[in-house]
Amino acid sequence: MQVITSDKIGLIQYIKCTGGNSIFEQNLPADLNRKINNMTWSGGYGGYEESEITICRENGLVESFQFYENVENPHVNDTASLSFLSCSNCIYTRMLNHHHNVIYEDILNEHKDKYANYLNFMPVYNNNEKVKNGIYEDYLLNSRLLVTVNSTGHVHVLNWEHDESSKYYLNDTLYKNEIKNEDIQKKMQRYCENYKKDVLNKIQYKKIDDKDNNNNNIITNNEYEHVNLQKICKDYHYNNMIAKENILQSYILSNPINAACVNELLTNRLAIGGYKNCLKVFDLFTGTYLWKSKGLGVSLLHLNCETLIKSLNFLNDINVNILCASTYDHKIILYDMRCQPKPVYIYDHYKTQNVIENKYNYFDHNYSESDLVFTNICNTSHIYSDDMDTNTLDMKDEKIKKENYDKDENISDDENNDDQHNNSDKDDDQHIHNNKDSIYIKFNTNQIQLQNLEIFNKLKEQQKNDIQPIKNKKRKLTHNDHSLKTTEKDIVLYNKKEDTGKTYCIKKFSHNNSQTIYVSDNYGSVYSFEIITGNKLLQYIYRKKCAIEKITYEKKSDKYLLKIKDKLYEFYKDFQNNNKTHMRNDLPTMWAKNDFDQFHINLIKKIKIHNGGISFLFLHKRGKFLCSASYERFIIILNTETRKVIKRIHVGHVLTSCLFHSKILEESAHTKGDNDCVSWADSSEEGEEDDDENDDDDENDDDEEMTMN
Repeated sequence: MQVITSDKIGLIQYIKCTGGNSIFEQNLPADLNRKINNMTWSGGYGGYEESEITICRENGLVESFQFYENVENPHVNDTASLSFLSCSNCIYTRMLNHHHNVIYEDILNEHKDKYANYLNFMPVYNNNEKVKNGIYEDYLLNSRLLVTVNSTGHVHVLNWEHDESSKYYLNDTLYKNEIKNEDIQKKMQRYCENYKKDVLNKIQYKKIDDKDNNNNNIITNNEYEHVNLQKICKDYHYNNMIAKENILQSYILSNPINAACVNELLTNRLAIGGYKNCLKVFDLFTGTYLWKSKGLGVSLLHLNCETLIKSLNFLNDINVNILCASTYDHKIILYDMRCQPKPVYIYDHYKTQNVIENKYNYFDHNYSESDLVFTNICNTSHIYSDDMDTNTLDMKDEKIKKENYDKDENISDDENNDDQHNNSDKDDDQHIHNNKDSIYIKFNTNQIQLQNLEIFNKLKEQQKNDIQPIKNKKRKLTHNDHSLKTTEKDIVLYNKKEDTGKTYCIKKFSHNNSQTIYVSDNYGSVYSFEIITGNKLLQYIYRKKCAIEKITYEKKSDKYLLKIKDKLYEFYKDFQNNNKTHMRNDLPTMWAKNDFDQFHINLIKKIKIHNGGISFLFLHKRGKFLCSASYERFIIILNTETRKVIKRIHVGHVLTSCLFHSKILEESAHTKGDNDCVSWADSSEEGEEDDDENDDDDENDDDEEMTMN
């Protein structure tokens, strides 16, 4: 396996997790003022390729570094290929992938008649007036857009092309005599002064008032008045900063922001939230808020309960309109944009069974983790390259499962032709695998460009009476005075370097009644949660109802449960009212309003894998491996199926983020690296046994409470 990590002193490491676990670190000076908060893959068209890493720093810098994999010594480049300076602490960055229009029409039409307020959270982008304050036209015309989010609410959308025309250069002709004999420090000083004057101070921010339902904009600037570029920028930033023309949009959103997330499928949706900032979803295509949540409510003491959001993620397996938030006070909060601004479910980690007589004892487990924080959420990715071999690891297991199934059901038939029999087995194995990870659609980068330009032309056809000249974006399109059509020839010329383009796949989404998420905390544990809804939740409620009413449980069909759905939901609401935890027993119970599906969160497993707080989680695209970066300077790779630690590597710095490379390297047989720790896996097994007992108690806890009531 291959992992990229970032740390508190501003460096990136490439870790080759095979054999001796080689670590390659950037050859840059360590600096606590250059802490890396977040990073993302950003290579190639739309940022799909894993050939470049873009990071954002605490001092506001956003930088991209090339990652060289197919060389003798894989490494991350020491010199940034492109840079930008945001005005404060940058906490999140993400490339906006370009598959939005490939799937949006299908999503839009699927439940168009089901919801009265459907267009409020699933708008149609066919009106020029509607998208004038957003980036929709830029999204259609440009192939590499990067979004950055600052803790102060500043959001930038940048045209992140690396060609020479996208960078700001010092006017050498104007300062020729002065610059000729100057050293690099004086050049950098002059470059920073001019960059701040010509670029940063001219950025106009659209301040979006979250309390204004009309989304009126207030234009403001001079946000860089107190920023000292010379203390932040390095020598390699000379003539390497992004030009003013490539800063496409700048916003000031509700703040402070502690968590941000772009929807992997609908990439125009930016979710933000914070310690004292309710969750909101901002539409980058229109430059307006798509949806705004409300607080948790008012307690019996008439105190407003803050949401305390620490991390965010979208639950695309269930629906693209459902969000999940982890909090500073060990809660997991679910929101359904289709339903209501209030949460539809709140999970609190501390159950009533944890309230014991000696809970204030310092040595008690509950007291020592009374300040438990759910630091990060991650779940499965839905996008991967077409050439990624997803069968390598799973096919053997699937074949065993199939053979056992055939044996139990006695459906295997004798075949006279051995070749025919083998081919049939292969087809069946492939069919089983495709059912597991079914593909929703495949798309090609060249086809996307053509499709986006067709949409752009249709958008412009609405302005026949008042045609505006098209800005000189990345494509440098040329148009006649009375025509806005772009031919296929233009696209072929542009994509000459990419030949036929690359093909990517989108896994099936919005089709499950459940989704597994992984959550980390500040004490070194990883939690596996299952979020259930729909028919699966009805089965769960019916089973719980039978247990409480002491009725013999018999599994019922989904059709039968749908008939008694209202009765089951009434029971479920009473169940929640009577099952409040001691940490929030004065708060109103959260559930979805009438005619919407309810939700429930089950704790599947808690595994203690670190001795310090976990700063970041990243799930491999295959979904089988989970990487955690910790403040204790270790990364750990966990097999999510066996729940075993397969790698524990000491990196040497306080880690802030990590990324998996999709390509899995072959592991040498029976090879253990110097950083591997056999006893660590054993300790995790012991922890699992303890957790199994806790989980069993936890499963019966709800029944006991309802029985007592």
